Amino acid sequence: MCFVSRLRRASAFLVVTLASSAWAHHSTAEFDYTKQVKIEGTVKEVQWTNPHSYIQLMVGAEGTEPVQWSVEIGSPTLNIEMGWTKTSVKRGDVISMTLSPARNGKPYGTLRTLKFADGRELQGVAARVRPPSPPQSSAPPAKAE
Repeated sequence: MCFVSRLRRASAFLVVTLASSAWAHHSTAEFDYTKQVKIEGTVKEVQWTNPHSYIQLMVGAEGTEPVQWSVEIGSPTLNIEMGWTKTSVKRGDVISMTLSPARNGKPYGTLRTLKFADGRELQGVAARVRPPSPPQSSAPPAKAE
């Protein structure tokens, strides 16, 4: 087999491999969409990144050590389609969130709704992909590991 033929085959293999990985997407099975929990706290950090953006929220009752929750809020593209901007949520904002929690019980979840102290509200991508379930009472702070 000549060099050009081998090069063509290798190129074709590379194109097929890259194209198939572009169609791949990971599962959201890590979240329990049959449950909703509500958390309230202060924004520590907003990570506006692809493929998923996150809000790190410090949650805890007065007199207790706050627990950091990591809340997936969707991709920047989806967030923009839903009315978000990169600066919609800022460090220091006091907010409440309704989310579908992680199945493993860790302080992690995917956002359904976010509410600011002044009553403004933003929807999370989880509000679009799954039907809502009745909210539970506020989630107790998860134990830090």
